[in-house]
Amino acid sequence: MKSLIQQPDGSLYVRRDDSMKAVGIIAEYNPFHNGHKYQIEQARQATNADAVIVIMSGNWVQRGQPAILDKWDRAQMALENGADMVIELPVQCAVQPADIFASHAVNILAGLKCEWLSFGCEHPDINFNELANVDLKETKIVHDFTKSYAELIREALINATEEDVSAPNDVLALNYAIANRKNDYQMKLVPIKRSGANHHDRNLNNDGSMASASSIRLAILNNSKELFHYIPESTNIELFKNHVDWENFWPLLKYKIETSSIDELNHIYQMTEGLEYRLKKYVYEAQSFDEFLRLVKSKRYTYARLKRLFVYTLLNWRKNDDLCQEYIRVLGFNKNGREYLNKIKKQIEMPIITKINKDLSESELNFDVVSGRIYENINHIPQDAGKIPLIY
Repeated sequence: MKSLIQQPDGSLYVRRDDSMKAVGIIAEYNPFHNGHKYQIEQARQATNADAVIVIMSGNWVQRGQPAILDKWDRAQMALENGADMVIELPVQCAVQPADIFASHAVNILAGLKCEWLSFGCEHPDINFNELANVDLKETKIVHDFTKSYAELIREALINATEEDVSAPNDVLALNYAIANRKNDYQMKLVPIKRSGANHHDRNLNNDGSMASASSIRLAILNNSKELFHYIPESTNIELFKNHVDWENFWPLLKYKIETSSIDELNHIYQMTEGLEYRLKKYVYEAQSFDEFLRLVKSKRYTYARLKRLFVYTLLNWRKNDDLCQEYIRVLGFNKNGREYLNKIKKQIEMPIITKINKDLSESELNFDVVSGRIYENINHIPQDAGKIPLIY
């Protein structure tokens, strides 16, 4: 039998009744909050998808931070609040500039045969598909070394289209669209208006149930009970006792920099333009991670760029490392998610990983395993060895 399904753009497609269609979401859930639950609900409603598949950063996130809660706790929150399956974005793909982060995440969603790609953004009325076709190579980019690369690209886009794409989630949305177009995946984009607080807001929004992840992280670090107004009721509040932040890792980072030579630091991935000298200079002066970050900061580098570099340094990523491995690491699923995976697994070309063995630890998953062990040093909870997917 066949059924007629309406898509978000109003068009219709015919689907066999025994098939399943999935909408993909790229997320970090750092941590999971009411806004994320709202996005999952809206994505499912807008697409009438059979399954919601989440690609989630693991223990280290895109803007160069340790996740405030580990990947298992955050996957659990997602599964309890609407996700049907949570896949870990490999750490070497997650801790990257927006374009590389987006490219890998979109590749994996396409590999999972998702029909739609949904994302939260500040301005869902922007035609991301149209902007994705703009060739900035034909636009003169002024190389101003007092500005970050992201600022230069933003200015070039404004010059080419008069469209200002500068809000954090709009930038990611554009990069998702570019990756989708570049690889001809043809996933249908489903932008959803971010509800409530702005991405970088540091104060809890007491006027509603939505707050930014930044303000919630700050509330967690300050042990504020107010944060639970912005977290789904199903969340186990005991999970928040396991939180971490960069200050916990500061002694490890400091040791790594102090015991490495200039030449060794120079070989770290993305260590450019003499940054190794700045790290060596200021590591002796700084008394905390935040102070170190402020001392190293210059107009040329964003805080996110530097924090990613600190992750690469801590995890000892080298310039000649192969950071392009992609695979499907299942962190958890419910009955619906398992059914979807079973129906499509013969079509999937990427490795599907549900349990780590010694060979995987030393090959494809080496970066994830090593980064997990570093994280374990702080939260003291096993991250990979012997772990199997959460089942709901």
